[in-house]
Amino acid sequence: MLAIHKGHGVKIVVPIEHDKRVLSRLQLFRNVNLGEPAIEDLLGHCTYREIQNGEPLLSTDKENHYLYVVVRGRCAIILGQDEEVPLTTVDPGECVGEMSIIDSRVPSAEVSATELTRVLEIEKDILWRMVSASHEIARNLLYIMSERVRYSNLVIADTMEMQRKYQRYATIDALTGLHNRGWLDDMFSREIKRTERDRLPLCLIMIDVDSFKKFNDDYGHLAGDRALVKVGEGIRAPLRPNDLVARFGGEEFSVLLPETALEHALVVAERLREHVAGINMGSLGDVSLPGVTVSIGVAEFKPGFELETMITAADVAMYHAKRGGRNCVKAASDA
Repeated sequence: MLAIHKGHGVKIVVPIEHDKRVLSRLQLFRNVNLGEPAIEDLLGHCTYREIQNGEPLLSTDKENHYLYVVVRGRCAIILGQDEEVPLTTVDPGECVGEMSIIDSRVPSAEVSATELTRVLEIEKDILWRMVSASHEIARNLLYIMSERVRYSNLVIADTMEMQRKYQRYATIDALTGLHNRGWLDDMFSREIKRTERDRLPLCLIMIDVDSFKKFNDDYGHLAGDRALVKVGEGIRAPLRPNDLVARFGGEEFSVLLPETALEHALVVAERLREHVAGINMGSLGDVSLPGVTVSIGVAEFKPGFELETMITAADVAMYHAKRGGRNCVKAASDA
């Protein structure tokens, strides 16, 4: 056995005929007649390479001209140099480097050994000559590439699904299932701009649960959470599909009514108030929970208004509803 130091790792030249049994178990050489003279000759131009634990095999900042087949050990595929968690591993029999050979670009990921690893190193031109000499090798290489693409597609699909979940978590209130304040700021602002552009009516409703602190103190936070969930459901149920509803924060909720004038918005607000007042809170353990009421303020969009302007106007109206005895609706023009 002849060892030649060449760059990272150690290249070890081993007579190929001694390893035909091992080679036949590798993906690239499955069902290949390794005793065929043309294949035997090409294998004679291939070398083995020992890779130490943690040593890089492929790098995203260096061109690659080899297909590496893992014979023993294991490598990890990492998307970037700063990443710590491997995307996947390359086990004995599997290959790396084929994609960068095909598209003649630098590798798209870092590949390093995770333990002492031996790879069969096949130079690019030798690989193409093998493909020309053997239909089985061509078919195996195509299978290897298709599996790599399939896995990449699964990773992309999983990533997109995870992004959708994160996006949902970022815009949904975990307790009530309604949209949250972040979503409200974005979507309500867009709707206000559309309203101003198209000269359409628009109203904002602010809703606050009456005496919620006392409800929490008397029946506990679990009961308070249930009340907020029930109120959220009660607010959502009577609204149109294009009405926008969100939990503003704490025990406060917001509803934006597109293409709705103040007169009709007050009717909707009164309907919401009645609907919430009629909700059965059920019981918690052995304790029957009382119903809750809400105070509601309504503000109508006027030229030049921004979201914060409408929120302030509806908040002031809601404050007057509180002072007016709670469980009622007030318009900003009446406040």
